[in-house]
Amino acid sequence: MRLDLSAATGLLLDGAWRRGAERMAVLDKYTGVTVAEVEVPGVEQVDAALESAATAARQPFPVTDRAAVLRDAIRRLSSRKSDIVEAYVAETGFTPADAETELARTLQVFELSAQEAERLTGELVPVHGVPGHENSLCFTQRVPVGVVAAITPFNAPLSTVAHKIAPALAAGNSVALKPAEHTPLSSIALVQALVDAGLPDGRLQLICGPGETVGDRIVRHPAVGYVTFTGSTAVGRHIRAVCGLARTQLELGSNSATVLWRDADLDLALPLVTRAGYRKAGQVCTSVQRLLVHGEIADAVADGLAELVGSLAYGDPRAAGAAVGPVITPQSARRAQGLIDEARRNGARVVVGGTSAGAVVAPTLLTDLPDDATLAQEEAFAPIVAMSTVNSLDAAIDRANATRFGLQAGVFCQDLDVAFAFARRLEMGGVIINDTSSYHPDPMPYGGVKDSGQGVEGPRYAVHDMTNSRTIVLRLKDPR
Repeated sequence: MRLDLSAATGLLLDGAWRRGAERMAVLDKYTGVTVAEVEVPGVEQVDAALESAATAARQPFPVTDRAAVLRDAIRRLSSRKSDIVEAYVAETGFTPADAETELARTLQVFELSAQEAERLTGELVPVHGVPGHENSLCFTQRVPVGVVAAITPFNAPLSTVAHKIAPALAAGNSVALKPAEHTPLSSIALVQALVDAGLPDGRLQLICGPGETVGDRIVRHPAVGYVTFTGSTAVGRHIRAVCGLARTQLELGSNSATVLWRDADLDLALPLVTRAGYRKAGQVCTSVQRLLVHGEIADAVADGLAELVGSLAYGDPRAAGAAVGPVITPQSARRAQGLIDEARRNGARVVVGGTSAGAVVAPTLLTDLPDDATLAQEEAFAPIVAMSTVNSLDAAIDRANATRFGLQAGVFCQDLDVAFAFARRLEMGGVIINDTSSYHPDPMPYGGVKDSGQGVEGPRYAVHDMTNSRTIVLRLKDPR
């Protein structure tokens, strides 16, 4: 571990790194060794951070300065790539390739957000068409909401953090960032880059600690005007209940399905399904968890996936060729093993994997998943893909929709009529044709329906949502 935490303590309050009320260990997710300790604030420090953010939000923050800070941070993050990757691998258990991919996405999100800052504008309202208002001029401006609370998950500690804080800053807001307690080091690196890039004091507060205490205090604070959260549906419901009139953007749980129709291009689909089902040890909201396969191609799909999944190297994420590292905790691995065992008892067949040791779950492929298995209904967040056979369009759509979640779905097919039928009828925030549920370029709007949440990420959409519309009217006289 070469990431220097001697100055960056994990608690950034009013522009300075400070000591907190206690310290929290950050573990290497594969070895279990403590790699760092970060400061956890007391209640008074959390309140002070929110008050500092509110004070900063009332100060001018010109668009040119917002864009310049974000772009300078890109340069600084790029120069620190090796240290960031090393810290990321330690705190997440993901592979270096995952770290490099996510850092590249983070830099893109910063640049996209800088561009959105430069083109943020309101609109002209045609009140001059109303009798008696012929000489009136009405237009809107987009103004910051004030303080944005950003609460982020462990599974994307670079790119998801960027998707929250970069648009918030681009919109002219102040931000209170609380990263997942398992993975704060990536947030420290991002925040340090922004501080070094000249972000004004108070514009960004970094507050580490448990969600039940620190996070809850943040979202209840009256200074917060907007909460952006990625995490479980249960916590999302709690935030909605306690945050008062603050607006919310919530990206919550999922149980993503990808459909392989009878005419699917398997040479295209199977490698993509393998990647989307097992990257980051399956700990991605849009991971392929349920694979719905037309009966005419079911045997070919099962055989092809068995070969691909069986070849995945797993265990130590730093090992050469590693594709799948540990899940976030040994407790998560035990939960995943329980889901596999339950599905097997209820009639599912384990084709590949099905075992675990410590925090490592072997990449697992199941077939014949029954509809009443927990894996068919709830989120596994583990390297598990469960295959079911469907024989009609209605059956495929009904089974894809048959959970309380609705984030994204993938559909592989070549018949345009079939593709549009899925696009119209799947109850999802996104339907991806000829790619998996995990498809997510950063400019696109990304969010779910049902118990998968509300609102969307994506710099353009987030910047707009993190502002308020202010109406301005000029009642002009006829100069004659």
